[in-house]
Amino acid sequence: MSQEQELSSLAEAIIAYQKKYDKTDGEMAFGSRLTVEKFHAIKTGELQPTTGEQAALHSLIAKKPL
Repeated sequence: MSQEQELSSLAEAIIAYQKKYDKTDGEMAFGSRLTVEKFHAIKTGELQPTTGEQAALHSLIAKKPL
């Protein structure tokens, strides 16, 4: 899988998680320890996340919220 496809699938997973659990960008940013601006830019594909940011986002969407 190319890096672009991987980022696209991450964005799709983020959006699906947000819809399923009714989470805002602010809640997702807080949960992944990113700024809202950075989270939104990653989600829309405007910014390529670092490896650590990708890991934080994958970890967040792998869990069911409390």
